[in-house]
Amino acid sequence: MKQILILFGLIFILHPTFGQKRLDIPKTRVVESFIKTLPKKIRELDLKDLRTSTDSLNIRIWQTHEVFTINYNNATFSNYKIYTTNEKLVFKTFKISEQISKNIMDSLLVSRVMNLENEDYRGVDGGFVFIEISTKNSYKIVSFWSPSSERSDNCKTVVQILGMLDKTVDTGNLKSEFLNSLSPGSYRWGMTSIRIDRFLDKDVSKTDFYYRAGKRMRRELNITDKTDHWNFPLILVDKKTAKISDLNKYTNKQIAKFEILKPNNNSTAIYGYNGSNGVVLIELK
Repeated sequence: MKQILILFGLIFILHPTFGQKRLDIPKTRVVESFIKTLPKKIRELDLKDLRTSTDSLNIRIWQTHEVFTINYNNATFSNYKIYTTNEKLVFKTFKISEQISKNIMDSLLVSRVMNLENEDYRGVDGGFVFIEISTKNSYKIVSFWSPSSERSDNCKTVVQILGMLDKTVDTGNLKSEFLNSLSPGSYRWGMTSIRIDRFLDKDVSKTDFYYRAGKRMRRELNITDKTDHWNFPLILVDKKTAKISDLNKYTNKQIAKFEILKPNNNSTAIYGYNGSNGVVLIELK
């Protein structure tokens, strides 16, 4: 009941002239760039366009590789999407229970999310947080560059909101689940990329070299069924990057050299971050 009273009070305050949807979009290059790419993001991530929504209230929070959306329209629902790109965009949607969604909505309204004002600050390293707020009659968007509690009251509110979401939705585990579900390959992640690899399924026919290589990698690099798939070693075949599955193309008779460099080995330094989980060197005859 408390949630509903707060909600309708805020909607009444924001209510514009009947029949029009008031737009509160800051005229900054950052927000204008976001708005320009928004239709494509909405289409690719299968999202509702909040600018035209007639729901009582929608709040959507965009961070790098993640989008949280909460909706109130007689009932409260929310979902959390995680996405990345390889050759194309890949995403996964996690639906959040109605009770947890209600708790999140209560926290958002108490935090005065509706009163947030756009920030013009921009730093060197970090990423933007965009927050869309939509009622039946108004649409608002605000942006923040890597919000810090010390910078302003608005930033402090955003930091509290993001911390609440991380804890309530358990975003860390959901990100791990998403990344571990990806097919082998290189994906964009933050300001860099992440490599995903995995061993072949048990029912796949394997060569004698694949068995040999797999056994050594598991033993010498301590790879278990619980190892995250972004913590697998760098594979190089004749100095070219390969996947673990590629090793199944070769037999022992085709291998001239097979060497495993463990993490923190001085020899792995030349491979940089890519070699931080070990390096498997293979030379063919």
